[in-house]
Amino acid sequence: MAVSAFSRRILLLIGVGVALPALMLAGFSLFLTVRIGEAVEEQSTRFNLYIARQIAEALEQDLLAQLRESIAPAENGARNGVDLATLRSTLDVRRREFLGPHVVPLDGLTDYMLLIVESQPLVYGPDVPGADQHFAGVMLRDGRGQVLGAGGWWLDVDYFLRTRLRPAITERLAANPRIYGGSESIRYLSVALLGPDQVEVARVREPGDTRTAATDQLAGPFEGYTVRVGPTRDAPVMLTARFVTVEIAFIVLMGLVILIATLFGLRYTIRQLELARIKSGFVSNVSHELKTPISLIRIAVETLEMRRYSSPEEGEKFLRRISRETMRLNQLVDNILDFARLEAGQRVFKFVPVDVADLVRETLDSFRLRLEEQGFTLSVDLADDLPAVRGDGPAIAQCLLNLLDNAIKYSRNRREVTVAATHRDGAVHISVSDRGIGIPVREQQRIFEKFVRLETGLVHDVKGAGLGLSLVDQIIRAHGGRVEVHSTPGEGSTFTLVLPAAGGEEAERSEPRAQTGS
Repeated sequence: MAVSAFSRRILLLIGVGVALPALMLAGFSLFLTVRIGEAVEEQSTRFNLYIARQIAEALEQDLLAQLRESIAPAENGARNGVDLATLRSTLDVRRREFLGPHVVPLDGLTDYMLLIVESQPLVYGPDVPGADQHFAGVMLRDGRGQVLGAGGWWLDVDYFLRTRLRPAITERLAANPRIYGGSESIRYLSVALLGPDQVEVARVREPGDTRTAATDQLAGPFEGYTVRVGPTRDAPVMLTARFVTVEIAFIVLMGLVILIATLFGLRYTIRQLELARIKSGFVSNVSHELKTPISLIRIAVETLEMRRYSSPEEGEKFLRRISRETMRLNQLVDNILDFARLEAGQRVFKFVPVDVADLVRETLDSFRLRLEEQGFTLSVDLADDLPAVRGDGPAIAQCLLNLLDNAIKYSRNRREVTVAATHRDGAVHISVSDRGIGIPVREQQRIFEKFVRLETGLVHDVKGAGLGLSLVDQIIRAHGGRVEVHSTPGEGSTFTLVLPAAGGEEAERSEPRAQTGS
C-alpha cells in the first residue's frame, strides 16, 4: 500500500508553502528587472531622438555659418549699391560642396523657401533638373536694409553631409553648452546618416544594438536625408541591457531550481515514507516467516520427543515436516544474508564452467519433496545440446530455488510447474512456469525492486520478505545476464534466467566481476 492520499496532500501543501513564496519573489524580481530594462531603453530612445535633432540643427548651423562666411563680399557689395548681376561675380568661392553661384532677385523668391536657423533665414530652393543639388543662400540687403534678393550656391548635399557630419558632432555639438550631459553624453553614441534611399552615407562610431536607436528627418536643403542615433557596443545602456539579460536568466534559473528542488524533495520524501512503510512491513513479514517454521519445527520435535504418534509412518511424517521447515528457514536466512552482502558489495562469486543440465536436476531433486507434498505436478524439459555457462553454481541454484518457491506460493488450484532449459542466440535460457495468479503488465518491472510485494488477492495469505526476485535479478545481472518475465493475470507466469554461454562472444563481452560493488 502506497503513502496515503492524506499524507500526499499534506506534503503537497508543505511543498507549495515552501515553493510558492520563493516563486512569487522570483516572479516579482523578474517583473521589476524587466520594467527597469524597459524604462532604461525608453529613456535611451528619447535621449537618442534628442541628440538626433541636435545633430540636425548642428548641420544646419554649420551650413549657415559657411554661407555667411563665403557671402560676406556680396553682402558688402549689396550695401554699397552694386547690382545683382555684378554681385554674382563675387560669389566665386573655392569650396567643394559649393558647385556654382546663384543670385535670386526679389521677385523670384516666391519659388524658394525659408528655413530659420538661429533666428536667421536660410533660403533654399528646388533641385537643379537632373542633378542632386539644392540651392542654399542668404538674403542680400541694400544700405537701407531693403531686401534685394538672395545669394548663394548650388549645394552638393551628399558631399556636404558626408564631410561635415563628424565635425558637426565632435566640434559644434560637443561645444554646445545647452546639450544635456555635455560632451560625455555623446561619447557612447553612434551616428549614421542615411540618404533618400535609406542607404548609409556616413557614420560616426560603430553601432551596437539598434533597439533604442532613434531617427530624425533633416529639413531645408537636406530634405530626404535622415540622422539615426543609437548606442555603441560599450555604451552604458548596452551594459545595462546585458546585465538585465543576465539577471533575467539568473532569476528564471533560480525559479526553475527552486521548483525542481521542491518537486524532487517531495518525491524523495514520499519515497522515503514508502520505504519506511515497506521496511516496516518487511520486518513484520520476516518475523512471521521466521516464527512460523520455528514453531512448526518445535511442535514436531516435541511430538517426537514425547512419542505422541501412533505409527512409525506418522513419525516419519513429522521428520519430513522438520526437514521441509528447516529447508524453508534456511532459504529465508540465506536470502536475507545474500541480499545484505549484495547491497554492501561484499558478495563474492566464484566463476567456473557450470553444467546447466546437472545444476537444474540437482536443484529439482532437493525441491521435489516439497512440490510433491503440496500436490504439484512437475514437468522438466532440458535440451540435449545445452552448453556450459560461466558462473557461480550455488548462486544460480539459489535463483532457481527462489523462482520455484514463488511458483508454489502464488499458484491456486492449477498446481503445475514446468522447468525448461534451452540454448539460443549464444545464451542459455532457464525458465520456470506456473499456472498461478499472474502479474499485471504495469507491475512487471516493480516486482524486481527490493521489499516490493504486489497488492494481489493472495498477498495477505502468502507470506514473504519481498527480497526473492530482487535477489535473483542482482545475481543474474552480476553474471552478465538478465531476468525476463512473461505473465498474464489469471493464467500464470514464466520467469526466465538468461545467462551467456561459456566461451561465447557475449560471455567475453560481459565478463562479470569477482565481487559485487568492486
